[in-house]
Formats: sequence, structure tokens, C-alpha cells
Amino acid sequence: MHVLEVWSRRLLLPLLLASLLVGGGVAAAAEPDEADSATPAAGDEGEGASDEDAGLTSTERLEHAIRVIQRRPILKDLRFELTLTGGVAAADQMYRHFSASATGRFHVSEWVSIGATYTQFFSSESALYREVTGNYEVFPERSQIQWYAGADVSVVPIDGKFVAFDDFIVYWDIYASIGGGVTVTSRSDSLKPTGMIGVGFRMFLAEWLTLTFEVRDHIFVEDYNAGSELTNNVVGQAGFSIFVPFGFDYSYPR
Repeated sequence: MHVLEVWSRRLLLPLLLASLLVGGGVAAAAEPDEADSATPAAGDEGEGASDEDAGLTSTERLEHAIRVIQRRPILKDLRFELTLTGGVAAADQMYRHFSASATGRFHVSEWVSIGATYTQFFSSESALYREVTGNYEVFPERSQIQWYAGADVSVVPIDGKFVAFDDFIVYWDIYASIGGGVTVTSRSDSLKPTGMIGVGFRMFLAEWLTLTFEVRDHIFVEDYNAGSELTNNVVGQAGFSIFVPFGFDYSYPR
């Protein structure tokens, strides 16, 4: 028995040391597994985050995810626009043509509108006409534009805003128009089919008032004694537009 006690005491210390080493190794091996198991949880918390959000804190990721969309300063949808302009036409160098136009548009959306226009022209002989007839006794055929009436569709491809006088924000847009109608000239009372293309610029002075600039090209065929000729009556005009109703209401998603 004495021999057994001696050997058991001698073996006890190595066994304790071995158990401690083995237990420590198992704990050390378990730590990476726990870390690995925690990694998907962190990934789940940021699931859906882009590569740009990698390395950001949760607060920074939240700020990254929030997008603030400003309200449009002016709404044109379902509003009627009345435009009154005056301008100058460049159809014929022999005459000076001035124009007065009234255009009514209904905006079916923020970007598209349909409209109708009536333009009255006022003409007078130019200095070139008086020189040709007086000095050379040549009398060119007269073709004075009297009026134009037509309809068109307008599209707004560009809009924006800028700061005026470091005080207030001005909203603007650019629109393109295409349409057609009829033109009457001094050569006859017959209606001449006319195509129209144009571009315009609106600068909003208020929710219901704009400063408007337009350039339009009225294209028609004029019949002279010498034959028919394609005429481009380019009109540059400026004026004001009034929107009705004068105000508008925003509708918010619920």
C-alpha cells in the first residue's frame, strides 16, 4: 500500500498539469469559433449596406441611408397658363414684322403641356425696301405676314433654380414646342398650312407669374408669281405668363 500511495502522488501532479494544458487549449480553440459565429450577426445587422458603408459606425450608416428630398418650389401639374408676349419676326428683309401673341396652355403634368396660340403681325416697309424701290426702281413682290393660329405640345427637358441678389431663390425651366397651324399673308386670304418648332425659357417671379422668352419658327410655303418658296418666319418674343389657379397644394404620401 505504501508503494501505491507513493506512485499515486507522483502521478497526480503530471495529470493535473496535463488537464490544465488541455483545458486551456480547448478554450483557446473555442475563442475563434465564437468570434466567427459572431461575425454573421454583425453582417446581419448591416445587411443590405453597400461597399461604401463598410467600416462605418451604425450612426454613420444610418445617416448614409437617409435621403432628404426637397419639395419642388413650383408645381405646374393640372394648372392653366396664359402667356402674353410681344416680339420681332425675321421672315423678310424687305419688311419689319412685329408680333403680339397670346398662348393658352394646360399642363397635363410637370413636364408636358398642350396649348393653342394666336399671333397678330404688324408690318412696315424696311429701309432696304425703300432703297431698292427708290434707287433701282425694282419692286419686289409683297408678302406681309398678317396672322398665325395653331396648336402645339410642349415638353420641359431641363429645369432648375438659382439665387438672385444673395437674397431669394428663383426657379426656372426650359421647354421645347412642336406643333402646327395656319398663316395668312398679304398675298392672299387663303390659309397656308404651317409647321412650328420652338424653344422657350420661363423664370418664375412668383408661384403664379413668370417672365417668359420664346423663339419660334413658323414654316410655310408662300406662292409668288415667280413660283413657290419655302418661308421660315422666325419670331423672337418676350412677355409674361400667368398660372391659374394662383396657388397649389402639395399631396404627401401616407
